[in-house]
Amino acid sequence: MNYAQHELFLINLRQQFADIFLVSKAGKDNSEQRLRAQGFIHAGELLEICGRQEVQQLMEQVHLEVFGVSIAERKPSEQARRQQALKLGDYDYFDEPAFNRFRE
Repeated sequence: MNYAQHELFLINLRQQFADIFLVSKAGKDNSEQRLRAQGFIHAGELLEICGRQEVQQLMEQVHLEVFGVSIAERKPSEQARRQQALKLGDYDYFDEPAFNRFRE
């Protein structure tokens, strides 16, 4: 692996993460983009272009840029929203499919 390949990989992966998070932020299904990114990451790991920790750090960074909070900070807010909906009897919250409510 050379430096140029590594940088090109990370630039492309950064864009894929941004696309995934922007689609999610818009409330749309991002499963196609997620599967594509998973395959891309797997190929990068097999070719030793990237490591799992480096990918995780990049994903956290892009998530923070798009949503303004870390992945860990955003997940509890979804749980809190669900609990609040149950508490208030707001069943409209549950009309949306779960895969839309809980994706990143």
